[in-house]
Amino acid sequence: GTGERPVTDKWKRRAMLTPCFVATFYMAPTHFLFSQYQGENADGNPIFEYLPLYNFIDLLIIDEAGQVTPEVSIPVFALAQKAIVVGDLKQIEPIWSIPSKIDIGNLAKDQITSDPKEHIYLNDLGFLASSGSIMKMAQNACEYETILLNKKENGLILLEHRRCNDEIIGFCNELAYEGILRPMKGKAKSDQAFPSMMAYHVEGVSERKYNSRRNLNEVKAILSWLNDNKEKIQDAYNVESIESVLGIITPFASQKGELAKYLNDSGFKVNKIKLGTVHALQGAERSIVLFSSVYSNEDEGVMFFDKDNKPNMLNVAVSRAKDSFILFGDTRIFDETKNTPSGVLKKHLNIVEA
Repeated sequence: GTGERPVTDKWKRRAMLTPCFVATFYMAPTHFLFSQYQGENADGNPIFEYLPLYNFIDLLIIDEAGQVTPEVSIPVFALAQKAIVVGDLKQIEPIWSIPSKIDIGNLAKDQITSDPKEHIYLNDLGFLASSGSIMKMAQNACEYETILLNKKENGLILLEHRRCNDEIIGFCNELAYEGILRPMKGKAKSDQAFPSMMAYHVEGVSERKYNSRRNLNEVKAILSWLNDNKEKIQDAYNVESIESVLGIITPFASQKGELAKYLNDSGFKVNKIKLGTVHALQGAERSIVLFSSVYSNEDEGVMFFDKDNKPNMLNVAVSRAKDSFILFGDTRIFDETKNTPSGVLKKHLNIVEA
């Protein structure tokens, strides 16, 4: 049945098999509904209304909460008694589809506020659909505090970092975390196949394709590097196929498409390589990450990963690598004299000619 009792009983039986259920924000509300009889219509047919199972879930755990907008995530909280919200405001931000003027209009229409000072306050709390995230909201609502370097941060902060070599997380520490992370893995071992942070200077042409960009010289440089180092990677990581060791990241979907095509044509099993844009690889990790930056010295304007001088994109890209982060690109576009994300990265890279 679809009534409240049969639906709750069904979930309790399922929980005896597995106490944890995984869903997206879009799908979760559709699973926790029950039907309620509302009487009959004029033709004598029964009318049912579907209602949410409020406060039914014991514990809601939200992962990657820094990527989720408030209006997408808030409804799911009505289904749960408690929530643990996990995320990082210094990683990939939400894709906001609502402009701030609509937020301002809605706040005024619903008589919440039309005061610009209160708009700023709500923005700082993470409440707005045009700029907020559920991580920001949760942090501001949390009663726990972490005191760091005489500065208070709301929420519990996981300070110990174990995934990446110290040299890799050292970059992220300088770029995004003001030095508060404690590297726990140690520096690169002397027998590691490649340095922890390195770059190959590749001069190429960045061209527009499908409202995106590609740089074929970088694709060819990556392919030739993989072919040259195949056996070295196999020996170092004791694997038959090197795909399981690799992540390949680029800021542009068109470049990802070119990489997939060239790799496939060269006999690599593309579906076993973690290949994608930075957005697609948040939460992933690989021993070796290759990064194709695509831009050339001829390009003008602000680079994608330096937008608004925010660290988020390069912070995620570099920290996917456990042992080695290797950049393939025109290293002249990175200016170490500037305090931009790409400028900080240049300081940490050991650059060689491709």
